[in-house]
Amino acid sequence: MVRPDGCPIFRPITSKQQNYRMWQGGEFGNKLRSWRTVDEWRASGFAGKVVLRTLMQGGGPCRYGLGHGEVDGVVASWLADGIPRDRIMVNEEAPCGEAILQGEYLEDIFVIDGEASWGYFLHSRARAQMRDALRRAPEVAWGLRADMMLRQAMTPSSYEDWRLLLDRHGGHVLEVSVYGHCLGDIPGRNALVWEVRKY
Repeated sequence: MVRPDGCPIFRPITSKQQNYRMWQGGEFGNKLRSWRTVDEWRASGFAGKVVLRTLMQGGGPCRYGLGHGEVDGVVASWLADGIPRDRIMVNEEAPCGEAILQGEYLEDIFVIDGEASWGYFLHSRARAQMRDALRRAPEVAWGLRADMMLRQAMTPSSYEDWRLLLDRHGGHVLEVSVYGHCLGDIPGRNALVWEVRKY
């Protein structure tokens, strides 16, 4: 579908599973390695640290910094807690000690102190995994200030990718991490968009 001006219309991202399919398919741009199942990860031979995540609504459990020998124990614990095996995935761990800016950006109108604004950014500069960083040292910016923070932190290519995602996914929250060096599967990028959601 396209708008009258010829620009495509993108469906809202309303579930964790839809978000994952789009992310895995490269629709959010630059990303680290990931495996849909523990078996796929083992077969890959990847020996670095990994993160176990669940494709559950509301976030679900997540375990960072796991070595090769630690994964099975966490999976067994999650299965015992009732998490289905097909909802567990494995990701290459991001270098959290090198994150320079990360957070959740709302690409929509919101009201703060009785005034309407655009682009609410709950962020942190703490060098930790995003969940921990936002708990330890949360800050808020919006509008032009939020945009300038992200533009200054990102490489030009990452910022172009970012603006494209914002244009496509108005009304959504975008989770983003920006690092002090380039990384991921697309050259010249120092940002990773983990999730785009309207759920």
